Amino acid sequence: MGIINDFVSNLILFIAQLGETFWEQLTLSQYSFLQTGVDIMLVAMLFYWLITLLKGTRAVHILTGLFVLAMVYFVSERLELLAVNWILSRTFPVILLAIPIIFQQELRRGLEKLGKTKIFGGEIESTDRIISDIVEVCQLLAKNRYGALIVFEKGTRLQEYVETGEELDALISNELLVSIFQPKSPLHDGAVVIRDQRIVAAGVVLPHTFKHYEPKHNWGTRHKAAIGLAENSDAEIIVISEERKTISYASHGDLREVTPEQLQNYLEKIYKVKKGAKVKTPNKDKSKKKSKPSKKA
Repeated sequence: MGIINDFVSNLILFIAQLGETFWEQLTLSQYSFLQTGVDIMLVAMLFYWLITLLKGTRAVHILTGLFVLAMVYFVSERLELLAVNWILSRTFPVILLAIPIIFQQELRRGLEKLGKTKIFGGEIESTDRIISDIVEVCQLLAKNRYGALIVFEKGTRLQEYVETGEELDALISNELLVSIFQPKSPLHDGAVVIRDQRIVAAGVVLPHTFKHYEPKHNWGTRHKAAIGLAENSDAEIIVISEERKTISYASHGDLREVTPEQLQNYLEKIYKVKKGAKVKTPNKDKSKKKSKPSKKA
């Protein structure tokens, strides 16, 4: 018990000394308080961006492991555990060199998100394309009687469900969504989870609702899974019925059938973009293609 008390007291003294040293250097430096405030704010924003980037990913567990190793190293140094201290002191340089490789996926995703921000003018155009693609895919799936579950992750992380499927981390596209939900695909029975602008997993198993509804609804397994997830999180889910060829939307424990225009409005609220993008309808495209031969004739 005395060792723990000494460790905590030394840690508090160390933090206090760091703060005192920082303040002394600040008062003696030529920088103004405005420059220092901006500097601290930018560093805080950088750390916040890193935390949001790593939240809900496997990198959190890796960072936890590194933190535990650092604590073991600190304790071994204070208690003069020579063997443990020697091993860790030789291991840390290798770990530092391996960090870019370990966090390669997270670093790539972070740079992609940085390049697609509104500052560079790419985010609004990208979200418009994603919304248009999803609406078009839903119409195509419903027409061809392909059942589908598309989940949009919001504030509540769905990592526990993501781990039940196949992790993809892929860009959203018409071709990929159609190939996933084709009846011959091994992933078509599960759900697709979308986080921000990427498909993070497919073939995901969702919880079913335990509530009893009126027989007139006649909801299938996909609809009950969508309601179950909407009851337990703030996620919003699109359900395509292969029997009725309908598009339904689940949110806040409620499920309702929607038109393509209504679906577009819901997606615009998720991505918080301006309304105005026209919905692509496969029927109109086909009717135009059919009308061209008649004119030539």
